Amino acid sequence: MKDLAIIILGDNYKIKSRENIEIIFANENNLIDKIKMANCKYITFIKENDIIEKNYINIIEKKIQEDFDCCFINYSINYNYINNQKILTSVKELKNNLPYYGEYIWSFIFKKSKLMEILNCSLENFDEMVNNLFKNKTAIGEVLYYHNPNNTKCLNNFCYTDVKTSQYYENIIYVGNGCNGIFNGYVSWIKNIGRCFANRYDITILYDNICSQTLNHFSKYFRCIKKVNNINFVCARLLVTYSTYFYPKNICCIGENYMFIHGNMSDYPNSRRFTDDIYTKYIAVSKIAAQKAKGYFPTDNIEYILNPFKLDNNLLKPHLKLVSAQRNSPEKKPERFKIIAAALNALDIPFTWNIFTDTDVNVNENGLIYRSCVENPLPYIQDSDYFVSVSDTEALGYSVLEALALNTKVIVTPLEAFYELGIKDGENGYFIPFEYFNPDKMDEMIKFIEKIYKNKDKKINYKFNESLFDKYNDLFI
Repeated sequence: MKDLAIIILGDNYKIKSRENIEIIFANENNLIDKIKMANCKYITFIKENDIIEKNYINIIEKKIQEDFDCCFINYSINYNYINNQKILTSVKELKNNLPYYGEYIWSFIFKKSKLMEILNCSLENFDEMVNNLFKNKTAIGEVLYYHNPNNTKCLNNFCYTDVKTSQYYENIIYVGNGCNGIFNGYVSWIKNIGRCFANRYDITILYDNICSQTLNHFSKYFRCIKKVNNINFVCARLLVTYSTYFYPKNICCIGENYMFIHGNMSDYPNSRRFTDDIYTKYIAVSKIAAQKAKGYFPTDNIEYILNPFKLDNNLLKPHLKLVSAQRNSPEKKPERFKIIAAALNALDIPFTWNIFTDTDVNVNENGLIYRSCVENPLPYIQDSDYFVSVSDTEALGYSVLEALALNTKVIVTPLEAFYELGIKDGENGYFIPFEYFNPDKMDEMIKFIEKIYKNKDKKINYKFNESLFDKYNDLFI
């Protein structure tokens, strides 16, 4: 058995024979039979029009002394040539000759036994088999293979020079450090890509640093992975923006890669002018963005596609309005507001919570809006879904009484004063147990908040027993 078979896709190719290497010529009609007949441990492919480096075979001979299922060979490729002519490109085409842009077969050394498993598997199991094959892939750092090298537009995909584990993803959007902010058009653009396309395509967000709130947003639509240097990230398609024009060397795109222009470049007169032509297409998010980008990139051939937009009905939750009014003293336990707010955020419930207080005025924290006391808070209370009071002690709780009189439901701790006011759990308000404010009981707090959210539109009719105050009449006669 030979160590390696090199299958030439064509009728003629000058290559020196080696004792441990089998040279096989094949075409699309007999390729599968030729693969089956190869008496070797590993198989790789060369297209007859292409060029290999002089050290190509020497490096491969060293690599096949290691044990791997699939090894990525770095290469330079011309995309115009691929797009204009039908050529056999991928593992999937080996199996069923379907048009497919993905794992270009000349960029790999395959263990023959593993390749045969893929060719013999059912269509239902194909993707899983390919993914398993790529899990144990390693990568070589030098460019060893040049696909259609005489054309002027080529892309060099440089990996790191040491051998690393590689992970394959169909589509990667590389955001780098560009999403540290929560609110900007770049983040909205990516979220809308997710809403429009994530249910149809396997898309991965690859990032260096990203703020937690943006990461939570992206995770609803994409697989999100932090880039590390000891892994080569291989993909069939790569999307980047001008802010990450030169993406890291351990991102290896073996298909089409797109430069997206999501801003008005003329707004930044000191923006860098790029001269390296390393992208398949340059695409702007609007006609004006395409026009303003000319002169900043190595081509003026900039297409434009209007920003994708799709409403996500899952995000259209009713807005919850909360209000509180209390001084900021220890027995009032203002820190408990933050625990409730954390439960609301965990449920992704949109809310506004006005807290009228004597301190922390104009602070906006975790969705809580601290406001200075007003002479008449009643309109705010009447306009809210719930009035919230979570103190450790109350003699009466006038604000709670005002809320009830306005038929605004209340959320309160189980204090005697509140029972005396006639609060009935689930009818005109809700008692929130003290133990729910324990961090270990966050799951119970979330269930409680989910319940009150579902019942926020439930109406109440509270009539306070005014006879409780009759004795005051005796004081002022």
